Amino acid sequence: MRQPPFPSAEYELISRMQAALGTHDNDYYELGIGDDAAVRCSPEENRLVITTDLSVEDIHFSRSYMTMREIGFRAMVSNLSDCAAMGALPDGAFVQLVIPKSNDRGGVQQVEELYRGFGEACTRWRFPVVGGDCSLGVQWVIGITLIGRVPKERRVLLRKGIHPGDKIWVTGFPGRSAAGLYLLQKMGRSAIPDCYRSFTDAHIRPVPRIEAGMLLAADTAVHAMMDLSDGLSKDCRTLAHENGCGIILHADPSQVPQAMVELSREFGGPWEKWFFHGGDDYELLFAASADFRPAGCARAAGGCMPICIGECTAAMHEVMVRVGGTVAPLPAEGYDHAGVLLQ
Repeated sequence: MRQPPFPSAEYELISRMQAALGTHDNDYYELGIGDDAAVRCSPEENRLVITTDLSVEDIHFSRSYMTMREIGFRAMVSNLSDCAAMGALPDGAFVQLVIPKSNDRGGVQQVEELYRGFGEACTRWRFPVVGGDCSLGVQWVIGITLIGRVPKERRVLLRKGIHPGDKIWVTGFPGRSAAGLYLLQKMGRSAIPDCYRSFTDAHIRPVPRIEAGMLLAADTAVHAMMDLSDGLSKDCRTLAHENGCGIILHADPSQVPQAMVELSREFGGPWEKWFFHGGDDYELLFAASADFRPAGCARAAGGCMPICIGECTAAMHEVMVRVGGTVAPLPAEGYDHAGVLLQ
């Protein structure tokens, strides 16, 4: 009697997921997808960091302007960015997937495309998906747990550690993703002028600062760091709270991309709101002493030049913004996941 090709539909789906990911060689995993659990070797020279993140349809992404492959890539990037903020290299990922039960057989192709997006990130940053689980539900939900590794001789960079007089820096320019989302919601993807597509790219295909994170963690002038994903106004509050200090931000118009200023003028969206409160940038927010030299980081991290956006102060425990010669409190308008629950 001929053996059936798959013992169950779930087994077939997992096989399709594995094929969509492609092959990613990794010496750390003795066993990946295909059993009840993955098996990882644990060489003494590495420490592991572990992060997890959820992407929920119509909260974190929309299929109205993103392909399933783009959704998969972006969901993986959100975890890679947390890994970068600790100065770690990605090591392996576990994916938990909720598939809408209303989907017909065409849902299998959507899952395959989603996994091709995961696989694209895995290929670019050289790590495997080694396991996970899937179930049916009301809407698409992607849960990813990412393991990162830090060599024993290197430090894991934390949110705590700010010194008096430190400056606040960020890789890239905050607000680009928020500007892209504004355009997508206002115009739809196909109608966006070419001169503004860099903003939609920043939202749909963000780049985690893995290389920059490792360089910053190795620089003793850098004292604290975190992932910038929920907007400056919220994430700076977290950084200030963790260190028992205040932060004074400034938005230097000379640092603002000219295209963002033009976009703001043409469509009425204020670039200051994108800059201070926009989320999903996946940049790195960090505090460093006067000895920090950003050029070295930029040269080694593909031109990612950090910019100074503020300073730390012991005089207050708030996040403030300097406009001209006036310093005023910065409203907390960044994305807060638990805001509705705790109102």
